[in-house]
This record gives sequence, C-alpha cells and structure tokens, in this order.
Amino acid sequence: MKLLLTLAILMSCAVSQSAFAAAKVSYKCYLETTKGHEVAFYRWSDENIVSKVAGLSASKRKDNKGKTYYVKQAVECVPQSEEFSSKAAQKLDKKTLR
Repeated sequence: MKLLLTLAILMSCAVSQSAFAAAKVSYKCYLETTKGHEVAFYRWSDENIVSKVAGLSASKRKDNKGKTYYVKQAVECVPQSEEFSSKAAQKLDKKTLR
C-alpha cells in the first residue's frame, strides 16, 4: 500500500514538472539601447511574460569587449517563431545570428 502511494506521488511530481517545463517559450525582443537597436533572445514562461518584458527597461547588457550599456526600451517582444510587426525590426532580425 505504501509503495502504491509513493509511486502515485512520484508520478504526479513528474507530470507537474513536465508541465512546468513545457510552459517555457523562446522569445525575441527588439530593443532600443544606448548603443542603438538590437534583437535579443530570451526563454521565459508564459505566465510572467509581461513582467519580464517590463523588466528589460533600464537593464544592463555587455558588448563583446565587456563594456556595459543599457536597455532604454523593449520596443517589441514576440515568440521566436513569429515575425516582428515593425519593418526595421524584421530587417535587423534577418541580420542577427541565432
């Protein structure tokens, strides 16, 4: 009986963990920074996407040389499989390495 109960608990934990893992989605964001515009990639859960996008403003980033710059504004964030609505963002996205 204890074995059955233990197995049921373990299975429910495994199912709930796989549900949480499946909720993560890859996003790409068109950012206005102190160095200009860029496309950046993130992986967030669906439930807190609004707070994650809002948290990008005033966040620090580093360039290849280690110099710090700041995000002024997240202009647009979409799932990685979708296209940006802005033509400038689409053009920059085509140039950005994955």
